[in-house]
Amino acid sequence: MRSTAITPSSLRAKAFFTTAYFILRIFSSLRATSPSWISLPVFPALKPTKKAMALPSRYTNTATAMLSRTMVNSPALAMKLLRSLPAVKGASRSTTRAITTARTVPGTSQISRNAFVANTRHISASTRSPFFATTFASAIQHEQPVYRWRAPKEDYLDSCPVLVVGAGDLGRRIGLAWASNSRPVTIYDESQEALKSATEYLTDNLGEYCTRRRTHPGHVCFTTDLRIATTTGRFEGVTGLSHKDDLELHSGSHSPWLVIDCLPENLELKIETFSYLEQVLSKRTILASNSASLSTAEMAPRLQYPERLLNTHYFIPPRNRMVELMSSTRTDPEIFPFLAQQMRRVGLTPMIVPPDVQSPGFIFNRIWAACKRETLVVLAEGVAKPADVDALFRDFFHAEKGPCERMDEVGLDRVAQVEAHCQEQNPIMGKQHALQWLKENYVLKGKLGEKTGEGLYTKEEREGLKERHEIERFKEVEETTGA
Repeated sequence: MRSTAITPSSLRAKAFFTTAYFILRIFSSLRATSPSWISLPVFPALKPTKKAMALPSRYTNTATAMLSRTMVNSPALAMKLLRSLPAVKGASRSTTRAITTARTVPGTSQISRNAFVANTRHISASTRSPFFATTFASAIQHEQPVYRWRAPKEDYLDSCPVLVVGAGDLGRRIGLAWASNSRPVTIYDESQEALKSATEYLTDNLGEYCTRRRTHPGHVCFTTDLRIATTTGRFEGVTGLSHKDDLELHSGSHSPWLVIDCLPENLELKIETFSYLEQVLSKRTILASNSASLSTAEMAPRLQYPERLLNTHYFIPPRNRMVELMSSTRTDPEIFPFLAQQMRRVGLTPMIVPPDVQSPGFIFNRIWAACKRETLVVLAEGVAKPADVDALFRDFFHAEKGPCERMDEVGLDRVAQVEAHCQEQNPIMGKQHALQWLKENYVLKGKLGEKTGEGLYTKEEREGLKERHEIERFKEVEETTGA
Protein backbone atom coordinates (compact mmCIF):
# COMPACT_ATOMS: atom_id res chain seq x y z
CA MET A 1 0.00 0.00 0.00
CA ARG A 2 1.42 3.33 -1.03
CA SER A 3 2.06 5.82 1.77
CA THR A 4 2.46 9.55 1.50
CA ALA A 5 4.77 11.45 3.84
CA ILE A 6 3.32 14.57 5.46
CA THR A 7 5.85 17.41 5.40
CA PRO A 8 5.61 21.01 6.63
CA SER A 9 5.68 22.22 3.05
CA SER A 10 2.75 20.01 2.11
CA LEU A 11 0.78 21.25 5.12
CA ARG A 12 1.47 24.88 4.17
CA ALA A 13 0.39 24.22 0.61
CA LYS A 14 -2.77 22.51 1.76
CA ALA A 15 -3.55 25.36 4.17
CA PHE A 16 -2.95 27.93 1.43
CA PHE A 17 -5.31 26.27 -1.03
CA THR A 18 -7.91 25.68 1.70
CA THR A 19 -7.89 29.38 2.64
CA ALA A 20 -8.08 30.28 -1.04
CA TYR A 21 -11.08 27.94 -1.33
CA PHE A 22 -12.96 29.88 1.37
CA ILE A 23 -12.17 33.21 -0.29
CA LEU A 24 -13.32 31.96 -3.69
CA ARG A 25 -16.46 30.54 -2.14
CA ILE A 26 -17.38 33.88 -0.55
CA PHE A 27 -16.70 35.95 -3.65
CA SER A 28 -18.49 33.42 -5.82
CA SER A 29 -21.61 33.79 -3.69
CA LEU A 30 -21.26 37.57 -3.69
CA ARG A 31 -21.47 37.77 -7.48
CA ALA A 32 -25.24 37.57 -7.60
CA THR A 33 -25.89 40.42 -5.14
CA SER A 34 -22.79 42.63 -5.25
CA PRO A 35 -21.60 45.48 -7.53
CA SER A 36 -20.17 44.74 -10.96
CA TRP A 37 -16.54 44.99 -9.84
CA ILE A 38 -16.97 41.75 -7.87
CA SER A 39 -18.59 39.90 -10.77
CA LEU A 40 -15.30 38.89 -12.37
CA PRO A 41 -14.63 35.69 -14.31
CA VAL A 42 -11.84 34.75 -11.86
CA PHE A 43 -14.47 33.78 -9.32
CA PRO A 44 -16.39 30.92 -10.93
CA ALA A 45 -19.21 29.17 -9.15
CA LEU A 46 -17.76 26.39 -7.06
CA LYS A 47 -19.42 23.07 -6.58
CA PRO A 48 -20.15 22.38 -2.89
CA THR A 49 -18.37 19.49 -1.27
CA LYS A 50 -19.01 17.63 1.96
CA LYS A 51 -15.52 16.19 2.29
CA ALA A 52 -13.90 17.06 5.59
CA MET A 53 -10.67 19.03 5.51
CA ALA A 54 -7.99 19.14 8.21
CA LEU A 55 -6.02 22.37 8.54
CA PRO A 56 -4.08 24.23 11.24
CA SER A 57 -6.12 26.30 13.71
CA ARG A 58 -4.49 29.53 12.45
CA TYR A 59 -6.18 29.14 9.08
CA THR A 60 -9.38 27.83 10.64
CA ASN A 61 -9.56 31.04 12.69
CA THR A 62 -8.89 33.18 9.62
CA ALA A 63 -11.69 31.51 7.66
CA THR A 64 -14.01 31.76 10.67
CA ALA A 65 -13.30 35.47 11.01
CA MET A 66 -14.04 35.98 7.30
CA LEU A 67 -17.34 34.15 7.67
CA SER A 68 -18.19 36.14 10.82
CA ARG A 69 -17.68 39.38 8.92
CA THR A 70 -20.07 38.15 6.26
CA MET A 71 -22.48 37.01 8.99
CA VAL A 72 -22.52 40.56 10.47
CA ASN A 73 -22.96 42.44 7.20
CA SER A 74 -25.21 40.03 5.31
CA PRO A 75 -26.83 37.30 7.41
CA ALA A 76 -28.77 35.83 4.47
CA LEU A 77 -25.61 35.50 2.36
CA ALA A 78 -23.70 34.02 5.29
CA MET A 79 -26.37 31.38 5.81
CA LYS A 80 -26.12 30.45 2.14
CA LEU A 81 -22.37 30.03 2.55
CA LEU A 82 -22.69 28.02 5.74
CA ARG A 83 -25.07 25.54 4.18
CA SER A 84 -22.63 24.83 1.34
CA LEU A 85 -19.32 24.85 3.23
CA PRO A 86 -17.46 21.60 3.94
CA ALA A 87 -16.91 20.37 7.48
CA VAL A 88 -13.70 21.75 8.97
CA LYS A 89 -11.53 19.67 11.26
CA GLY A 90 -9.91 21.87 13.88
CA ALA A 91 -12.80 24.31 14.16
CA SER A 92 -14.18 24.90 17.64
CA ARG A 93 -17.31 23.14 18.81
CA SER A 94 -19.42 26.30 18.71
CA THR A 95 -18.38 26.96 15.10
CA THR A 96 -19.13 23.38 14.02
CA ARG A 97 -22.45 23.53 15.85
CA ALA A 98 -23.35 26.79 14.13
CA ILE A 99 -22.54 25.34 10.70
CA THR A 100 -24.54 22.18 11.44
CA THR A 101 -27.51 24.18 12.70
CA ALA A 102 -27.40 26.47 9.68
CA ARG A 103 -27.49 23.52 7.32
CA THR A 104 -30.41 21.78 8.93
CA VAL A 105 -32.63 24.44 10.54
CA PRO A 106 -34.17 27.30 8.54
CA GLY A 107 -34.29 30.78 10.04
CA THR A 108 -31.26 30.39 12.34
CA SER A 109 -29.43 33.51 11.20
CA GLN A 110 -29.42 35.22 14.60
CA ILE A 111 -28.44 32.02 16.46
CA SER A 112 -25.53 31.29 14.13
CA ARG A 113 -24.41 34.90 14.09
CA ASN A 114 -24.28 35.00 17.89
CA ALA A 115 -22.34 31.73 17.92
CA PHE A 116 -19.75 33.13 15.53
CA VAL A 117 -19.40 36.41 17.43
CA ALA A 118 -18.84 34.46 20.66
CA ASN A 119 -16.46 32.02 18.94
CA THR A 120 -14.16 34.54 17.28
CA ARG A 121 -13.60 37.11 20.05
CA HIS A 122 -10.30 35.38 20.94
CA ILE A 123 -8.83 35.68 17.43
CA SER A 124 -5.72 37.86 17.52
CA ALA A 125 -4.98 40.59 15.00
CA SER A 126 -2.38 38.38 13.28
CA THR A 127 -4.96 35.73 12.44
CA ARG A 128 -7.64 38.06 11.13
CA SER A 129 -8.18 38.08 7.43
CA PRO A 130 -5.86 40.45 5.50
CA PHE A 131 -8.43 40.70 2.73
CA PHE A 132 -10.70 43.10 4.61
CA ALA A 133 -9.85 46.74 5.24
CA THR A 134 -11.33 46.77 8.75
CA THR A 135 -10.61 44.34 11.57
CA PHE A 136 -13.10 41.81 12.80
CA ALA A 137 -13.46 43.77 16.04
CA SER A 138 -14.68 46.83 14.15
CA ALA A 139 -16.99 44.69 12.06
CA ILE A 140 -18.90 43.31 15.02
CA GLN A 141 -19.53 46.84 16.32
CA HIS A 142 -22.54 46.95 14.03
CA GLU A 143 -24.07 44.33 16.29
CA GLN A 144 -25.17 45.22 19.81
CA PRO A 145 -21.88 45.03 21.72
CA VAL A 146 -21.50 43.12 24.94
CA TYR A 147 -21.24 45.91 27.50
CA ARG A 148 -21.09 45.82 31.26
CA TRP A 149 -21.03 49.02 33.29
CA ARG A 150 -18.52 49.12 36.15
CA ALA A 151 -18.76 51.42 39.15
CA PRO A 152 -15.91 53.95 39.35
CA LYS A 153 -13.56 53.94 42.34
CA GLU A 154 -13.72 56.48 45.16
CA ASP A 155 -10.59 58.37 44.11
CA TYR A 156 -12.10 58.73 40.63
CA LEU A 157 -15.28 60.25 42.11
CA ASP A 158 -13.23 62.73 44.15
CA SER A 159 -11.35 64.05 41.13
CA CYS A 160 -13.96 63.81 38.37
CA PRO A 161 -16.98 66.11 38.31
CA VAL A 162 -20.71 65.79 37.92
CA LEU A 163 -21.59 67.55 34.65
CA VAL A 164 -24.89 69.45 34.56
CA VAL A 165 -25.93 70.32 31.00
CA GLY A 166 -28.15 73.38 31.21
CA ALA A 167 -27.78 76.26 33.67
CA GLY A 168 -31.47 77.07 34.00
CA ASP A 169 -33.49 77.25 37.19
CA LEU A 170 -33.35 73.49 37.82
CA GLY A 171 -29.83 72.94 36.47
CA ARG A 172 -28.24 75.39 38.90
CA ARG A 173 -30.19 73.92 41.84
CA ILE A 174 -29.13 70.37 40.96
CA GLY A 175 -25.54 71.60 40.62
CA LEU A 176 -25.73 73.12 44.10
CA ALA A 177 -26.93 69.85 45.64
CA TRP A 178 -24.10 67.80 44.06
CA ALA A 179 -21.45 70.39 45.03
CA SER A 180 -22.46 70.35 48.69
CA ASN A 181 -20.16 67.53 49.81
CA SER A 182 -16.69 68.48 48.52
CA ARG A 183 -17.46 66.99 45.09
CA PRO A 184 -16.50 68.91 41.91
CA VAL A 185 -19.31 70.05 39.62
CA THR A 186 -19.26 71.49 36.09
CA ILE A 187 -22.23 73.47 34.77
CA TYR A 188 -22.36 73.85 31.00
CA ASP A 189 -24.59 76.15 28.97
CA GLU A 190 -24.29 77.93 25.63
CA SER A 191 -25.76 81.10 27.15
CA GLN A 192 -23.39 83.44 28.99
CA GLU A 193 -26.39 85.13 30.60
CA ALA A 194 -27.67 81.80 32.00
CA LEU A 195 -24.22 81.00 33.38
CA LYS A 196 -23.94 84.43 34.99
CA SER A 197 -27.29 83.94 36.72
CA ALA A 198 -26.27 80.41 37.82
CA THR A 199 -22.96 81.73 39.19
CA GLU A 200 -24.79 84.33 41.28
CA TYR A 201 -27.21 81.71 42.60
CA LEU A 202 -24.49 79.31 43.73
CA THR A 203 -22.36 82.12 45.17
CA ASP A 204 -25.31 83.24 47.31
CA ASN A 205 -26.58 79.81 48.40
CA LEU A 206 -23.89 77.10 48.29
CA GLY A 207 -22.01 78.23 51.42
CA GLU A 208 -25.19 78.62 53.47
CA TYR A 209 -26.49 75.19 52.37
CA CYS A 210 -23.20 73.50 53.28
CA THR A 211 -23.21 75.23 56.67
CA ARG A 212 -26.66 73.79 57.43
CA ARG A 213 -25.50 70.32 56.34
CA ARG A 214 -22.10 70.71 58.07
CA THR A 215 -20.26 69.84 54.87
CA HIS A 216 -17.73 71.60 52.65
CA PRO A 217 -18.48 72.93 49.15
CA GLY A 218 -16.75 71.43 46.14
CA HIS A 219 -15.22 73.30 43.21
CA VAL A 220 -17.80 74.49 40.69
CA CYS A 221 -16.83 75.29 37.10
CA PHE A 222 -19.10 77.31 34.79
CA THR A 223 -18.34 77.08 31.07
CA THR A 224 -19.64 77.49 27.54
CA ASP A 225 -16.76 75.36 26.19
CA LEU A 226 -17.74 71.72 25.72
CA ARG A 227 -14.08 70.65 25.84
CA ILE A 228 -13.81 72.02 29.36
CA ALA A 229 -17.21 70.59 30.30
CA THR A 230 -16.07 67.06 29.45
CA THR A 231 -12.94 67.27 31.66
CA THR A 232 -12.36 68.17 35.30
CA GLY A 233 -12.67 71.87 34.54
CA ARG A 234 -9.11 72.62 35.63
CA PHE A 235 -8.42 74.15 32.21
CA GLU A 236 -11.03 76.83 32.84
CA GLY A 237 -9.86 80.18 31.47
CA VAL A 238 -6.53 78.78 30.19
CA THR A 239 -5.77 79.93 26.65
CA GLY A 240 -2.23 78.72 25.88
CA LEU A 241 -2.41 74.99 26.59
CA SER A 242 0.64 72.79 26.38
CA HIS A 243 0.64 69.79 24.07
CA LYS A 244 0.22 67.47 27.08
CA ASP A 245 -2.74 69.44 28.43
CA ASP A 246 -4.33 69.57 24.99
CA LEU A 247 -4.03 65.79 24.72
CA GLU A 248 -5.67 65.43 28.14
CA LEU A 249 -8.53 67.65 27.05
CA HIS A 250 -9.29 65.28 24.18
CA SER A 251 -8.49 61.99 25.90
CA GLY A 252 -11.53 61.74 28.19
CA SER A 253 -9.26 60.53 31.02
CA HIS A 254 -10.79 63.09 33.37
CA SER A 255 -14.32 63.00 32.00
CA PRO A 256 -17.31 63.35 34.37
CA TRP A 257 -18.58 60.23 36.12
CA LEU A 258 -22.18 61.51 35.88
CA VAL A 259 -23.94 63.72 33.33
CA ILE A 260 -27.34 65.24 34.16
CA ASP A 261 -29.41 66.63 31.30
CA CYS A 262 -31.37 69.74 32.33
CA LEU A 263 -32.28 70.88 28.83
CA PRO A 264 -35.77 71.94 27.65
CA GLU A 265 -38.38 69.24 27.07
CA ASN A 266 -37.39 68.68 23.44
CA LEU A 267 -36.95 65.03 22.50
CA GLU A 268 -34.80 65.57 19.41
CA LEU A 269 -32.50 67.93 21.32
CA LYS A 270 -32.00 65.34 24.06
CA ILE A 271 -31.35 62.53 21.55
CA GLU A 272 -28.69 64.62 19.80
CA THR A 273 -27.10 65.69 23.09
CA PHE A 274 -26.77 62.17 24.50
CA SER A 275 -25.54 60.82 21.17
CA TYR A 276 -22.74 63.40 21.13
CA LEU A 277 -21.84 63.06 24.81
CA GLU A 278 -21.53 59.28 24.47
CA GLN A 279 -18.84 59.78 21.83
CA VAL A 280 -16.68 62.17 23.87
CA LEU A 281 -17.08 60.75 27.39
CA SER A 282 -15.75 57.65 29.10
CA LYS A 283 -17.72 54.40 28.85
CA ARG A 284 -18.11 54.41 32.64
CA THR A 285 -19.93 57.78 32.63
CA ILE A 286 -23.57 57.51 33.72
CA LEU A 287 -25.98 59.43 31.45
CA ALA A 288 -29.03 60.78 33.30
CA SER A 289 -31.94 62.96 32.23
CA ASN A 290 -33.94 65.24 34.50
CA SER A 291 -36.85 65.30 32.07
CA ALA A 292 -40.22 65.55 33.78
CA SER A 293 -42.24 64.01 30.94
CA LEU A 294 -39.89 62.20 28.53
CA SER A 295 -38.61 58.74 29.36
CA THR A 296 -35.01 57.83 28.54
CA ALA A 297 -36.36 54.89 26.52
CA GLU A 298 -37.34 57.57 23.98
CA MET A 299 -33.87 59.17 24.07
CA ALA A 300 -31.82 56.01 23.46
CA PRO A 301 -32.22 55.12 19.74
CA ARG A 302 -28.80 56.47 18.69
CA LEU A 303 -26.81 55.30 21.70
CA GLN A 304 -24.32 52.49 21.37
CA TYR A 305 -24.44 51.76 25.11
CA PRO A 306 -28.00 52.50 26.38
CA GLU A 307 -27.19 50.39 29.45
CA ARG A 308 -25.82 53.48 31.23
CA LEU A 309 -28.80 55.77 30.50
CA LEU A 310 -31.62 56.41 32.99
CA ASN A 311 -34.09 59.02 34.27
CA THR A 312 -33.20 60.91 37.44
CA HIS A 313 -36.15 63.20 38.09
CA TYR A 314 -35.38 65.96 40.60
CA PHE A 315 -38.02 68.33 41.90
CA ILE A 316 -36.86 71.70 43.25
CA PRO A 317 -33.60 71.03 45.11
CA PRO A 318 -32.16 71.73 47.56
CA ARG A 319 -35.46 72.29 49.36
CA ASN A 320 -37.06 69.16 47.83
CA ARG A 321 -34.53 66.37 48.14
CA MET A 322 -36.47 63.46 46.67
CA VAL A 323 -35.20 62.10 43.32
CA GLU A 324 -37.07 59.51 41.24
CA LEU A 325 -34.93 57.00 39.34
CA MET A 326 -36.38 55.07 36.39
CA SER A 327 -34.76 52.67 33.94
CA SER A 328 -34.54 53.21 30.19
CA THR A 329 -35.68 49.54 29.93
CA ARG A 330 -32.03 48.60 29.30
CA THR A 331 -30.26 50.34 32.19
CA ASP A 332 -27.64 48.19 33.90
CA PRO A 333 -29.19 47.17 37.26
CA GLU A 334 -25.90 47.81 39.09
CA ILE A 335 -26.21 51.55 38.40
CA PHE A 336 -29.23 52.01 40.70
CA PRO A 337 -27.70 51.03 44.08
CA PHE A 338 -24.46 52.84 43.22
CA LEU A 339 -26.18 56.08 42.19
CA ALA A 340 -28.58 55.91 45.14
CA GLN A 341 -25.60 55.67 47.50
CA GLN A 342 -23.92 58.69 45.91
CA MET A 343 -27.16 60.70 46.11
CA ARG A 344 -27.51 60.01 49.83
CA ARG A 345 -23.99 61.33 50.37
CA VAL A 346 -25.03 64.76 49.08
CA GLY A 347 -28.28 64.83 51.05
CA LEU A 348 -30.67 63.62 48.32
CA THR A 349 -33.27 60.89 48.85
CA PRO A 350 -33.60 58.48 45.91
CA MET A 351 -36.80 56.63 45.10
CA ILE A 352 -36.39 53.85 42.51
CA VAL A 353 -39.16 52.79 40.12
CA PRO A 354 -39.03 48.97 39.64
CA PRO A 355 -36.73 48.22 36.68
CA ASP A 356 -39.41 46.35 34.71
CA VAL A 357 -41.89 49.26 34.98
CA GLN A 358 -42.18 52.23 32.62
CA SER A 359 -44.32 54.97 34.17
CA PRO A 360 -44.95 58.13 32.09
CA GLY A 361 -44.57 60.92 34.62
CA PHE A 362 -42.80 58.61 37.09
CA ILE A 363 -44.52 58.61 40.50
CA PHE A 364 -45.28 62.03 41.93
CA ASN A 365 -45.80 63.79 38.59
CA ARG A 366 -48.67 61.47 37.75
CA ILE A 367 -50.41 62.59 40.94
CA TRP A 368 -49.32 66.22 40.58
CA ALA A 369 -50.45 66.32 36.92
CA ALA A 370 -54.07 65.70 37.88
CA CYS A 371 -53.99 68.53 40.43
CA LYS A 372 -52.16 70.89 38.06
CA ARG A 373 -54.47 70.10 35.14
CA GLU A 374 -57.68 70.78 37.09
CA THR A 375 -56.17 73.95 38.58
CA LEU A 376 -55.58 75.30 35.07
CA VAL A 377 -59.16 74.38 34.08
CA VAL A 378 -60.54 76.23 37.12
CA LEU A 379 -58.46 79.32 36.25
CA ALA A 380 -59.30 79.15 32.52
CA GLU A 381 -63.04 78.95 33.23
CA GLY A 382 -62.84 81.88 35.65
CA VAL A 383 -64.10 79.82 38.60
CA ALA A 384 -61.41 81.20 40.95
CA LYS A 385 -58.25 83.31 41.02
CA PRO A 386 -54.76 81.86 41.71
CA ALA A 387 -54.73 83.25 45.26
CA ASP A 388 -58.08 81.59 46.04
CA VAL A 389 -56.95 78.19 44.77
CA ASP A 390 -53.73 78.34 46.78
CA ALA A 391 -55.51 79.51 49.94
CA LEU A 392 -57.84 76.48 49.80
CA PHE A 393 -54.91 74.17 49.14
CA ARG A 394 -52.86 75.52 52.04
CA ASP A 395 -55.76 75.35 54.44
CA PHE A 396 -56.73 71.77 53.57
CA PHE A 397 -53.28 70.18 53.20
CA HIS A 398 -51.40 72.49 55.62
CA ALA A 399 -48.95 73.04 52.78
CA GLU A 400 -46.59 75.98 52.59
CA LYS A 401 -47.47 76.72 48.95
CA GLY A 402 -50.39 76.00 46.66
CA PRO A 403 -50.37 74.68 43.05
CA CYS A 404 -50.36 78.11 41.38
CA GLU A 405 -47.34 79.30 43.34
CA ARG A 406 -45.60 75.99 42.60
CA MET A 407 -46.23 76.34 38.85
CA ASP A 408 -44.80 79.87 38.91
CA GLU A 409 -41.77 78.47 40.70
CA VAL A 410 -41.18 75.73 38.10
CA GLY A 411 -41.83 78.04 35.13
CA LEU A 412 -45.05 78.24 33.13
CA ASP A 413 -43.22 77.49 29.88
CA ARG A 414 -42.02 74.18 31.33
CA VAL A 415 -45.52 73.47 32.67
CA ALA A 416 -46.95 74.02 29.17
CA GLN A 417 -44.30 71.74 27.56
CA VAL A 418 -44.96 68.92 30.03
CA GLU A 419 -48.72 69.24 29.67
CA ALA A 420 -48.50 69.22 25.86
CA HIS A 421 -46.40 66.03 25.93
CA CYS A 422 -48.81 64.36 28.37
CA GLN A 423 -51.72 65.15 26.07
CA GLU A 424 -49.86 63.62 23.13
CA GLN A 425 -49.29 60.44 25.15
CA ASN A 426 -52.81 60.32 26.64
CA PRO A 427 -55.27 62.45 24.59
CA ILE A 428 -58.30 61.35 26.63
CA MET A 429 -56.76 62.80 29.82
CA GLY A 430 -55.96 66.21 28.34
CA LYS A 431 -57.83 69.50 28.70
CA GLN A 432 -56.93 71.30 25.48
CA HIS A 433 -58.72 74.55 26.28
CA ALA A 434 -56.84 74.93 29.59
CA LEU A 435 -53.47 74.43 27.89
CA GLN A 436 -54.41 76.92 25.16
CA TRP A 437 -55.47 79.44 27.81
CA LEU A 438 -52.12 79.07 29.61
CA LYS A 439 -50.15 79.59 26.39
CA GLU A 440 -52.14 82.60 25.15
CA ASN A 441 -52.35 84.48 28.44
CA TYR A 442 -48.94 83.75 29.93
CA VAL A 443 -46.35 81.80 27.94
CA LEU A 444 -46.62 83.73 24.66
CA LYS A 445 -46.62 87.02 26.60
CA GLY A 446 -43.39 86.10 28.43
CA LYS A 447 -45.09 85.74 31.81
CA LEU A 448 -43.31 82.56 32.92
CA GLY A 449 -43.36 82.87 36.71
CA GLU A 450 -40.45 83.56 39.05
CA LYS A 451 -37.85 83.51 36.28
CA THR A 452 -39.42 86.57 34.60
CA GLY A 453 -41.09 88.19 37.63
CA GLU A 454 -44.65 87.86 36.31
CA GLY A 455 -46.72 84.69 36.12
CA LEU A 456 -49.96 83.49 37.70
CA TYR A 457 -48.92 85.87 40.47
CA THR A 458 -47.54 89.36 39.91
CA LYS A 459 -44.14 90.24 41.34
CA GLU A 460 -45.75 92.29 44.12
CA GLU A 461 -48.12 89.47 45.06
CA ARG A 462 -45.21 87.02 45.21
CA GLU A 463 -43.23 89.30 47.55
CA GLY A 464 -46.27 89.45 49.84
CA LEU A 465 -46.52 85.66 49.83
CA LYS A 466 -42.85 85.31 50.81
CA GLU A 467 -43.36 87.59 53.81
CA ARG A 468 -46.39 85.57 54.83
CA HIS A 469 -44.47 82.30 54.57
CA GLU A 470 -41.74 83.66 56.86
CA ILE A 471 -44.29 84.79 59.45
CA GLU A 472 -46.15 81.47 59.41
CA ARG A 473 -42.92 79.48 59.63
CA PHE A 474 -42.09 80.95 63.08
CA LYS A 475 -45.64 81.49 64.31
CA GLU A 476 -46.43 79.85 67.67
CA VAL A 477 -49.37 77.48 67.45
CA GLU A 478 -51.49 76.75 70.52
CA GLU A 479 -52.61 73.17 70.74
CA THR A 480 -56.03 72.38 72.15
CA THR A 481 -55.90 70.10 75.16
CA GLY A 482 -56.72 66.56 74.16
CA ALA A 483 -56.38 67.30 70.46
